[in-house]
Amino acid sequence: YGFTQAYTRLCTSAAHSLRRISTDKEKAKFSPCAVALPKNNYDLATMRLTRVHVNTPLIPGQSLTLHPMSSAHLIKVLRLRAGAQFIAFSAGQDFLCEIQLARAEACEVRVLQAHSTCPESPIRIRLIQSICRGEKMDWLLEKSTELGVAEIVVVKSERAEVHLDEERASKRREHWQRVVISACEQSGRAVVPQVLGLFALDQFLSQAGTDSVTTRLVLQPEGPAFSTLPQGNVAAIDIAIGPEGGWSERDLQQFALSGFKCLGLGPRVMRTETAGLAAISALQCAYGDFR
Repeated sequence: YGFTQAYTRLCTSAAHSLRRISTDKEKAKFSPCAVALPKNNYDLATMRLTRVHVNTPLIPGQSLTLHPMSSAHLIKVLRLRAGAQFIAFSAGQDFLCEIQLARAEACEVRVLQAHSTCPESPIRIRLIQSICRGEKMDWLLEKSTELGVAEIVVVKSERAEVHLDEERASKRREHWQRVVISACEQSGRAVVPQVLGLFALDQFLSQAGTDSVTTRLVLQPEGPAFSTLPQGNVAAIDIAIGPEGGWSERDLQQFALSGFKCLGLGPRVMRTETAGLAAISALQCAYGDFR
């Protein structure tokens, strides 16, 4: 009996909701504010249009065929059809596009107009990440892209637990770049951070050089507090995050010789996939677009 009562109340509530929605729609038809916008005058700032990355430069009026992976996503997964609109981005710029021929293997689209683009962070953060295991690495790349890093360099440190030969490293790097592109599509970024590596740590540091503009930091639990960082505006920061086992003494010596200073983020020891995101967030709060 109790179940029957509950089921009856649920059905009654659903019926009332449907009637209310129907009534609201009917009112909207005759409302003086319900003005139909022209097809090419959508307010993109208030719409959630699908975003797709395109490798080639785009200009309004151009027609092009999308990459098979992008085509399949739009047509097979999202089930968009001819006439549907979406955002394509390339070289740091968003464009409103329209599907002309909906083919899952080769979708043909037309570029309608350029659109205002999500601004990049005022601080250029380069993440130097010691390689970690598959899912952790994907998670870290995705979230650091959403948080606004400009570049990601993957290095192999002394205590790294992942070992890849040249062929596997190349395939993994392509996978990492796809993860970053997907994060840009989701987060609204039009500038795609480049993923570089896999480098041996000493190889990267010898090639990185030095400059007077970039603040160089290596995260270490015993390092000085965040409050010791420079005050005011900072143009660029390199932040190095260690592997699951942490940086070795040899690693830290190499960083010191290359001008890196240790930085601590509180008394707790963080996992490698947590430390990088915490550091990037703190830097964005201090110098970037979280201010």
